[in-house]
Order: sequence, then C-alpha cells, then structure tokens
Amino acid sequence: MRNFPVPYPDELVYSMVARAGIYHGITSPKQLLDEVFENRKVIATLDLPCHLQSISSLFQNTGRYSVEELVYQHTLFPLYAPFVTESHKSRALQMMAGRSQGAVHLMLGVAASRIQSSDRFRYCPECIKNQHQHYGEYFWQRNWFFPGLAVCPEHGPLSILTNGSGSHRHHFFAMTPQSPVDCELSSVNEELLRLAIYANKFLNMSPGYSPDFEQWTSFYRDLASDFGFCRGRHINHGEIHERVHACFHPSTLTQLNLYTDSATETGWLKGIFRKHRKAFSYLEHAIIWQSFIAELEPEDVIDRVRKIKPCTKVVFENTASSTLSKNNEHLQVQRQTWQKLVLQYGVLNARNSRPGKALYAWLYRNDKCWLMAFNFEHKEQRTNPELKADWHRRDLVAIRQLRKLLQEIAPSYAGPRLSANFLLCKLQQSSTIEKNLDKLPLVRMFLQRYTETITEYQIRRLTNTCAEMQRQGEPLKKWLVMRKAGLSQERLRPDAQTVLNELQLF
Repeated sequence: MRNFPVPYPDELVYSMVARAGIYHGITSPKQLLDEVFENRKVIATLDLPCHLQSISSLFQNTGRYSVEELVYQHTLFPLYAPFVTESHKSRALQMMAGRSQGAVHLMLGVAASRIQSSDRFRYCPECIKNQHQHYGEYFWQRNWFFPGLAVCPEHGPLSILTNGSGSHRHHFFAMTPQSPVDCELSSVNEELLRLAIYANKFLNMSPGYSPDFEQWTSFYRDLASDFGFCRGRHINHGEIHERVHACFHPSTLTQLNLYTDSATETGWLKGIFRKHRKAFSYLEHAIIWQSFIAELEPEDVIDRVRKIKPCTKVVFENTASSTLSKNNEHLQVQRQTWQKLVLQYGVLNARNSRPGKALYAWLYRNDKCWLMAFNFEHKEQRTNPELKADWHRRDLVAIRQLRKLLQEIAPSYAGPRLSANFLLCKLQQSSTIEKNLDKLPLVRMFLQRYTETITEYQIRRLTNTCAEMQRQGEPLKKWLVMRKAGLSQERLRPDAQTVLNELQLF
C-alpha cells in the first residue's frame, strides 16, 4: 500500500490501519487486510497487535518506524515489558513482528491476569477536541486503553462505547465522535486519576533490559526492610497491608479487582513481597510504588531494580536452605538417622515407618540429591519372579468385569455415554489398566468394539427422547426434541443431523 498514514503521537497501530482504510476509500475489511498486510487472516487487535513487520516495511523510505519503535510508541507493550523476563520480552517482540496466533497475550500474562482487558472502545471527549484542533481528524490514543483502568490521564472520565473491537475480528474501526446515547461515562476518583497519570509514564519509558524475577524479589524484600516492615527474616505483611490501604481506599482496589484481605495467604499483596515466580501487572506494581516511593519516577524505580546483582540470595520465611548452610551438624544427624532406618527396614519400609515419613520429607526438601543417590544404592532388588505382574491374568479379570458391567448397563438406554474412560473408571485399579492397555489385548479389543462414539450417543439420546414423547402423547416438534434431548444445533454431529432430518419432525 502506498501513502500509508504516518502515525500521530501515542496513536495505536489499530488506529493507523483504520485511518488507512478511510484514506483509500476501502470499505471491505478483507480488502484492507490484503492491502496493508497481504494476509486476510490478520486479527484486528487494539493492545498488542502482530504482523508489525508488514507495517514497518510501508515506512522503509522514511528511515523511521522500525518494529521496535512501533511496539514501544504505538502499542501497550511498555506496560508489560519491564515486568517479564528478558527472554519472554524478546520472544514477544519477535512474535509481534510476525504471526503469533494469540501467543503474545499468553506469554505476557494478559490472559491469566487479575487485570482484565476490555475490547470496548473508549475515548476522551476533551482529547478528541484537541485532536481535531491540532490534526484535523480523530484517532485512537493508547492512553485511553489502560487494562483495568478506564481513565484518561489528562482529563479523567472516558466515554465507553457499547460496541467493541472483538465483535468483528477482522474489522478496523476508525475513530469518530459518538452520540451520548451510544456510550457511558467511566467512574473516576482522585486515586484512579493518580494511577492513570502514573501508568502513562510507563508508556513513555525508553526501552531497556528487563529485570529478572530474582532482582524483583530482592527489590521488594529491601523495600520492606527500608520501611521497617521486617522482623528478622520475616516480613510483616500486616503493616504493608495497612500502608497500602492508607493510600488507596478499599473501594478503589475493589473496582480494580485488586482488593485483598490481610488474612488471605494467597493474595497478590503478599505474593509480590515473596519470592517472584511469575510476573505481576503494572497496576499491582504501581499501587505498591505509589504507597511507598511515590516521589520516584517509574523509570528510576526500574533502573534501581536493574542494578541489583542477580546473584543476590534472599532469605524467606519458610526457606530451609539457609538453615542447612548454617547448621551442617543437623544435616549430618538427619542423614545418619535415615541411613540407620534404611539399613534396618529397607527404603520402602523406612519411608512408611512413623519416624521415617517426616524424616524423608525433610531430606527431600533440603538434601534431595544425597537422598536420591543413597536410596538408589540401597534399592531393593526383586529376586522372586512371582512378584512380577501377571498381565495375562489381569487381562482376563478385567475383561470379565467389563462384560458383566456391560450386561448391567445394556437394559438402560438413558445412561451416560459408554466411553472408554467411563468403562475403565468402573474397574478396580482403573488407573493401572488405563496406563497399560498395550499389555492387555482383550481389554483393548473390548473397548474398540463396545465403546460409544459421540455420534452414536447423540442418536441414542434423540431416539430415547422421541420414544418417551410418543408414550406420553406429546407432539414431536424438532425444537422440543432437541431441548429434551439436551442437544444443540451447533454441536450436533453430521450423522446425527441426518437421522434427525429423516425423522421428519414438525
């Protein structure tokens, strides 16, 4: 495509493509995809679009707008980049340049986040007046689409439209002022506006190396220690909870889906001050920073985290590794006790003995390598061939149970689907049989012959329903048969649909 529109400051890539369709008079969504991306399967995505290499190539004569520039200046990627690992960030950038099939949202934690993104369009009435005054047209700004935060950082309330981008997967809607009946105003208070201003600073940060989880762990541990919220090796989460709630009202946190009770052990507020095993959202970080270090800019905070040495070891409440390093004598005593138990009873009996259960669990957590090596050396060897599994005998026992079960089920035509999983679950030691079907030929042949496919199950449900309705003298209407059979037109298999048509219901 020639004469692709140059992006305005903070304009979303989505908006650029929509304006291109307006400029060239293209009304067909598929034709617009062909012209811009040369691919009709591109999904119109507001926050984290892909196929950006195709758009970057349209600006190759300008010497600007590389894929990285488009990502950091015209998408919501800067809200996620500092809080995921460097490898995840680099991989996400590569996917956004090409085709991702939704993997970008999974990799950056958008799909599983507490902060849910909305596909409904938003705009600020004051901002669009400024747009028309300065540029003579309208476009979608990225600071209108903060995940979980429907607030304009400059003017406050946003107008939220009733329709969304997800209603048409391949259609890029251009920004046009809407009438008041087509939208609703977002609720805004001072705290939400403060968070929106703070979040806007994330968007304007320059690209940089992402800290790893160990650095984030050390940062939050040091932050709690600097404010005196540590008691030795333990973090006083109650005081942290009080400080956050002193800065943000519970109603605000509830509106953001971030309210957490101090008694809850699995809340995000406690999790962020513990060992990081996953990325937290920009809003969760912003709430902590606003409560503790509001005088620092977000970029300064992230620079401080980057300077933390990755090799720094952090001590936690329930970490036993530090105890091991300081008390090798205790470790040796535990090892010797386990050795005596194994030599006396054997590995299996030692694990099942009363003193051995807790001892094995402790060694497994704190000295796993030695425990596995020692147990392997003293593993009991089976010398009696009678102890080996007789799979032929198991096969015969299982097939008798299955035949008896089938005879009991056969008279009832209204039961559940006779799937392989349903039949196997009725057997004794069903898990063992399911995992060793290759050693049980009779069971395998039985399942192949008597298990019921989804199509057969649907036909059985239709037949039973029609027979029951005839016995009760009810009219055989198609919609009524489908409802009583518990089937839907979308899930009905082709063969079952053929049978339903042949019944000639009215």
